[in-house]
Amino acid sequence: MVQSVSDPPNITAPGLLVTPSEKDIYTAVKAWITSILPFSITIRQGQLNDVPAPIGPFMLMTIIGRERIATNGWSYTDTERVVVEQTRISMQISAFGKGSGNLIQSVLMLWRDLSAVDALAASGLPIAPLHTSDIRQLGFINAEKNYEDCWSVDLILQANITTRIPQQFADKLTIDTLEVDTTYPPKE
Repeated sequence: MVQSVSDPPNITAPGLLVTPSEKDIYTAVKAWITSILPFSITIRQGQLNDVPAPIGPFMLMTIIGRERIATNGWSYTDTERVVVEQTRISMQISAFGKGSGNLIQSVLMLWRDLSAVDALAASGLPIAPLHTSDIRQLGFINAEKNYEDCWSVDLILQANITTRIPQQFADKLTIDTLEVDTTYPPKE
């Protein structure tokens, strides 16, 4: 599979597809953040190589943790078993540049607001906001060796991750009748 800096993989192992994918989750959270900010800002997925930092204020999103929060559930279709795992996902949101502390404060305040709940529900994905970490300031030295503001918060969400496994089923039953001899074992 070809993967680029802006297109994370959707496949976890050959032939095993999970939904929602990391790409789906990043897209939904980015759309929500974009909707609450009063001005346009560059928002990128973190941990990408060969991508220089944008000019001006920007944000990075990085999934930093996954934790199972319930036993799997499952259902069946005609050809497969559908397995669902409730997962707690932690996504670190970091803001860089002037005013980044205020940007992160806005994200933290509105994550548990109806705007986040409604936006994630409207995405059509089985994800919902849960809570946040405390805001923290991180040291950031840019390429010119200058210190810049960098503030960060972890957004915690629940995602119901689904995968499908091929399953064989008996969809026909043939019943034949046999004459029975009253003596056992049968004589030859």
